[in-house]
Amino acid sequence: MQPMKTCGAMAIRLMAFNLVTFLAAAPAFGQFLARAEVPYAFTVASKGLPAGTYTLSVVSSGVRVQSPNGDVFVAPIISRLNGPSQFLREGTLVFDTTGGGHILSEVWMPGSEGILLHSTPTSHSYEILLISTLNENSKVSGKVAYDRTCARCHGPAGKGDAKADKFFNTPIPRLSSAQVQSKSDAQLREVITKGTTTMPPVEIDEAGFRHRLPAQLVDAVIAYVRTLKQ
Repeated sequence: MQPMKTCGAMAIRLMAFNLVTFLAAAPAFGQFLARAEVPYAFTVASKGLPAGTYTLSVVSSGVRVQSPNGDVFVAPIISRLNGPSQFLREGTLVFDTTGGGHILSEVWMPGSEGILLHSTPTSHSYEILLISTLNENSKVSGKVAYDRTCARCHGPAGKGDAKADKFFNTPIPRLSSAQVQSKSDAQLREVITKGTTTMPPVEIDEAGFRHRLPAQLVDAVIAYVRTLKQ
């Protein structure tokens, strides 16, 4: 959990959503499938689609998309992308947002490179949807997520960091303290996901990508913070 700091000029909106991944043998390619609960209408390959449950898989000609009513089409690949580390490759969809609309621009399947489906040349923001149900083989635990986000300010054991206090010119809450530990899980979840007046929502910042924690990792971090109590 980090104190407030400038995140750059480009506004990046991020939202966790329910992207359930499971390994399945696609007829010829053996790719991961992703079932995505997309909470808003969006466009992919110039095709307008409503909010709903979508199934996506990568095939040789592009990204195969099955809509809620069963229609299937393939969005062509513009290029392959190198980007987030393994920590962020649990599953990610990136939407360009312009004029209030959403365009599916990138697809990141678990453990693989990214796929660019659309590029918006003009000024726009991003809405990044992360996987919220982690598979059993995931190496991302509450401690790992804590170490890569909260520890830099709150200390590896939740007892604070004098250098961080000095840098931000404020005493950062000690997560091991009774004051923090007395908060309910719901209160801690609110702080992690929405931030406070002195701290932004918790984000992972790797390889130029800023992501808010998916819901299941938020719960895992809270569970780990509970082990830090004095």
